[in-house]
Amino acid sequence: MADSFTKICFLALFVSIFSFASLAESELMHHFCSKATGNSVYTANIDRLFSYLTTNATEHDGFFNTTAGQEPNTVYGLFLCRGDVHPENCRDCINLAAAEVPGLCPNKTWAIIWHAECMLRYSNQSIFSSMAEEPGVDMWNYNDDAIELDRFNRLVATVMKNVTTRASNATKKFATEEATFTEFRTLYSLAQCTPDISGQDCYTCLQDAVADLLIDTNGNTSGFAMRPSCTAQYQTVPFYNLVSNKSKAAPPPASPPEQPLPFPPVKKGMSSPTVIKIVVPTVGFLVLSSFLCASKKLIAGRNIKDGMKARAVKSLQFDLSIVKDATDDFAETNKIGAGGFGSVYKGMFLDGQEIAVKRLSSSSDQGADEFQTEVVLVAKLQHRNLVKLLGYCLHRKERMLIYEFVPNKSLDHFIFDPEKQRQLDWSQRCKIIKGIARGLLYLHSDSRLKIIHRDLKAGNILLDEDMTPKISDFGMAKLVGENKSLQHTKRIVGTYGYMPPEYAIHGRFSDKSDVFSFGILVLEIVSGKRNTSFYHSADAQNLLTYAWRHWKNGTPMELMDSTLRDSYASNEVVRCIHIGLLCVQENPEARPTMARVVIMLSSSSVSLPLPQRTAYFFGTITEEKPSIVDYKSDQSTSMVPSSAATVNETSITDLFPR
Repeated sequence: MADSFTKICFLALFVSIFSFASLAESELMHHFCSKATGNSVYTANIDRLFSYLTTNATEHDGFFNTTAGQEPNTVYGLFLCRGDVHPENCRDCINLAAAEVPGLCPNKTWAIIWHAECMLRYSNQSIFSSMAEEPGVDMWNYNDDAIELDRFNRLVATVMKNVTTRASNATKKFATEEATFTEFRTLYSLAQCTPDISGQDCYTCLQDAVADLLIDTNGNTSGFAMRPSCTAQYQTVPFYNLVSNKSKAAPPPASPPEQPLPFPPVKKGMSSPTVIKIVVPTVGFLVLSSFLCASKKLIAGRNIKDGMKARAVKSLQFDLSIVKDATDDFAETNKIGAGGFGSVYKGMFLDGQEIAVKRLSSSSDQGADEFQTEVVLVAKLQHRNLVKLLGYCLHRKERMLIYEFVPNKSLDHFIFDPEKQRQLDWSQRCKIIKGIARGLLYLHSDSRLKIIHRDLKAGNILLDEDMTPKISDFGMAKLVGENKSLQHTKRIVGTYGYMPPEYAIHGRFSDKSDVFSFGILVLEIVSGKRNTSFYHSADAQNLLTYAWRHWKNGTPMELMDSTLRDSYASNEVVRCIHIGLLCVQENPEARPTMARVVIMLSSSSVSLPLPQRTAYFFGTITEEKPSIVDYKSDQSTSMVPSSAATVNETSITDLFPR
């Protein structure tokens, strides 16, 4: 009995110490597209294929392939989830990938997209049971100059060779392996192939991928080789589930004779107090030792991150003299926007690149370190439907953000102008709606950080030369708690008419707050009317009540902008109105996620639930209001991101580390 008690304590200790590993977040890694585009039938078949793939994403042990359509418009597709990923996580990853592809590779004849946890691929030619190494990409991260290069390189080569051999011989074509490099650093490796290829093809694919990966291991603490038929990866931090990380190519060998646990032998009949005297100090010693080791490893990790941050900060910083030269010393003729945040200037670097410089108000109380940290985080956001932040300038009290210059004005300049709204026919408006949805999906789910925009509106949607929408004004960030879907704030920042009631009244916000604002935008784009234009009107309290009234009366087409004339398809207009109403439902939990919205917009075959009552809040603040409420008019004159804050404050965006 006492011996069993001792063993239980010892095992419990090890479970508590070593069961902390968790799955890596499924971030977008890379993608490739064909140059050629398919016809309308082929594009419709792509949508059907994605529906088949996502439907089967929790089955088939993480791998599935199928076709959609008939020749010559057949689409061949497959997905592969990382071998340790839970079926529910696999499904979520495939859903996100399928939602992203239309934005990243619109109507292309073939495409492949890699996430950290899954791969999605389709083509107009059969891709089943055949090994493919092209297109491929190799990625490395962080060169640690202090590492013992020769020994580290040899260890990487040895471990990657071992894991490659094991994966090619495994039934699931998946294997992982760990090896100790130093007392505080472990090397983690992974190799995987699509299960439909032979073991020899798998070995060849992985061998070639690893050979390419080993070209630049010198001090790089992580490497990732991605091929259509295989992936190989190593890191010095856990990136897969350590509980179920061993692939078996053959039955495991017989267990060796049980070894005695490292405790003094317990004599039969030993009393419980004696057992406690032996076990407790030993367990305490092991816990303390583990804590000290973990602390040393944590400190080392922080030093590495600090070095990475310093290099990132330096690479994004522009000297004040360069910014002055680009803007002709902030000449009034180059001023293209102004607001409570400060002024915006158009500029041009010596290499001909056009920029927009957002010169923030000098009275901001944000510290220089905080400002730099947030800029580095936001600069990592890369998506075709987001305005790109190029860098910053920090000089004494001067704080400036440097963005890519977007030539056309913001969306509100078009859809709310009686003359200019004629320039946006229905197909262009559909493109804008879908682009905004994909940009929001990236912010909510696919970026390294979960980002709640909190000021999504027509004035913050910029249009490039092709009228592609780009979400702006997610510039300055505020870090909040990890893994939190609902947040509270006492400072309400946003725009009159776009804020959901739970945020405006109680200060509660989540990704569903952005979904609400997106719903308002959809209704505005369809109708050509501002949400606030009905205020004090006999027709309705606001655009929401106007749209809901027509929906309940069975006359949703009455909402449509009359300037669209014959450019629209009535079923598409009604579907967009339907989706918009789903997004502005009073209950936040009833609103769809942006992943679901993108799927609903991309495929007409996806059924839509009936919308519940819309939120009727229009700005009245009750006694339950937060201490500070910062409203803005929805008017915008800026050609670059405008602020979501009060006068003399930068906009605030919330970032959740992923």
